[in-house]
Amino acid sequence: MTEQQQQSLPPQFRDLQPFVADWALPGEGERLAKLTSTSIADLKMFYDAVIGRAEEMRAYLDGFRLDAMPADAQTLLDLLLTFIETAHPIELNWTTTDIDDAFALERMTIERFDVFPPS
Repeated sequence: MTEQQQQSLPPQFRDLQPFVADWALPGEGERLAKLTSTSIADLKMFYDAVIGRAEEMRAYLDGFRLDAMPADAQTLLDLLLTFIETAHPIELNWTTTDIDDAFALERMTIERFDVFPPS
């Protein structure tokens, strides 16, 4: 499967396709880095595109097990997780994501783990 095929969304969410390359991020560390390196204006553009579809996205994803999710549903999940993890600056009316006294990202370690460990 090509990268483009892996990054496609289910047909009913194709209107969100322009956001996939930059916002469908598979890891928590990647999502945190995106949050802290993105302007409020760009966060707001993503937020506005997804907020009205978030419940529909969640309902669609409810139809799949995490360990048996098709590639397009996984891309949708990654997009929704990034939305969830980046929504708070918009909802809390932040003016910047560059916070002076924030813990330095380069000093953080975010571990990945298997939701379904091998049996």
